Amino acid sequence: MSKLKYHQAFTELTTLALLHLYSYIDRTSQFVPMKKRNEQLNKFLKSQMALPRNEIIKKDIKVLIAQGRKGMSLERKLGELHKVNCEYGEKFTDADHLFVLLTYLYEEHGFESMLDDPDIEREKGIIYTDNELIDSCFSDDNSLSRPLPIFIIMDEPSRLMDIINAHGGLFMAELVSTSISDNSTTLCLHKISALSE
Repeated sequence: MSKLKYHQAFTELTTLALLHLYSYIDRTSQFVPMKKRNEQLNKFLKSQMALPRNEIIKKDIKVLIAQGRKGMSLERKLGELHKVNCEYGEKFTDADHLFVLLTYLYEEHGFESMLDDPDIEREKGIIYTDNELIDSCFSDDNSLSRPLPIFIIMDEPSRLMDIINAHGGLFMAELVSTSISDNSTTLCLHKISALSE
């Protein structure tokens, strides 16, 4: 799954870099030559190298900066790389998208996820599902064939549901049930059909 994390980081970098450049160009009333565009992109890329989320692509950022200094059009190169990354992303399976969602929930919101073990008591704030549910909800080609139940113990389960639904990925969460006695909640992850067609 490190290829998936690499893809995510690189796609985000190319998108943000091009948005940065086009925002700069939009604010400028004059034509911006390639040299000035490269300067802006180099400045942006340097600022991105120190960010922890870009650790996995740090070498690639250094290569881009070096290419820009040698006169290569960084705008064109970033556009090409962005296109390649988008084409790669189209090959993701639903299981890959689930991994992306769970990674996002952990890295951005602190929700760990684990496979449920009947011999171990569930902990508060951890998302659980089990192998049997995963096997029955995903087809052989890793497509989600029916909603996937996930479980969590938390005081405000609607918060998790809202985070998932605002993520903008392949899944929407639906609140199925909540136990008042222990705040155990069942959510179902539904595939958003518009993305799967």
